Amino acid sequence: MLDLLENQKRLTANQWKIAGAATLGDMLDFFDFFLIGFVLAFVVKEWNLTYGQSGAILLASGVSAPFGSSLYGWMADKVGRRTALITAVLNVSLATAAMALTPEGGWLYLVTCRFIVGFGVTGLYSVDITLMQEFSPAHKRGWFTGLTTTMLPAGQLLAALLGAFAAPYIGWRGMVAVGLAPALLCLYIRAFVPESPHCCAGAVWKRRKERSPGLCRSIPRRSLCRRCPLRSSKRVGSRFSNTRAASSPAA
Repeated sequence: MLDLLENQKRLTANQWKIAGAATLGDMLDFFDFFLIGFVLAFVVKEWNLTYGQSGAILLASGVSAPFGSSLYGWMADKVGRRTALITAVLNVSLATAAMALTPEGGWLYLVTCRFIVGFGVTGLYSVDITLMQEFSPAHKRGWFTGLTTTMLPAGQLLAALLGAFAAPYIGWRGMVAVGLAPALLCLYIRAFVPESPHCCAGAVWKRRKERSPGLCRSIPRRSLCRRCPLRSSKRVGSRFSNTRAASSPAA
C-alpha cells in the first residue's frame, strides 16, 4: 500500500494541509523560542540582572534542546507522530505562557521555564520533519520537507514586532502570555493531520509479525488512520514487509 505514496505525481489537498500545519508550527515554535530575547530587554534593569544571570536565562533552552530531540523522536516512534507533535506544541506554548507568572526578580523561574521550552522547540521540529517526509513521495521529499523551514525567520520577526509595538501596552508579561497562542495549532492538527501511513502500517506489520513470524500479508485499508490519504485509495494490496518476510511462502 505504501507504494501508492511513492507513485504519486501530484500532492493532494490533504498533504498541503499537513505541510501548512508543519510550516505554521515551526514558525510559531521559533516565535516562542526567540521571544525571550525581547522580554529580557524589559527585565534586565528592573531586576538588576548580572551578565551571568541573563546568560543563564538565554542559554537554558539550548541546554535542553538536544534532549528534546531525542525525547520526542522516541515518543514519535512509540505513540505516533501525530500525538508527539501535539505534545511538543503544548510543551512549547504552555512553558512560554507560564513565564507570565514569574515573581519579581525570579530569574531562576525564567531559567526553569526556558529549560522546559527547549525540549519542545527541537522536539516539534524533529517530529514535523519526520511527518512531512512520511507523507511525501521520494521525488518530492526534499523540496516538500524543506518547505517547513521557509517561515522560521517569520517567527523571529513576529517576536520583534510584538516587542516593538505591543509591549508598551501589554508589558513583558503580556508578551509571554501571547506565547500560549501556538496551542491553538493543536486544534488544526487534530482536524487536518492524520497519523503517518508509515507509522500505521508499521504498527500493523509489527502486530502481525508477533502473531505469525515470517508471514507477509497485505495491510488492509481499515488498519490505517481514517484520514490517511492511502485509506481512501482504490489501489489497495501492496506488500509491507522486510526482505526475509517477502521470501517466505504465503499462508
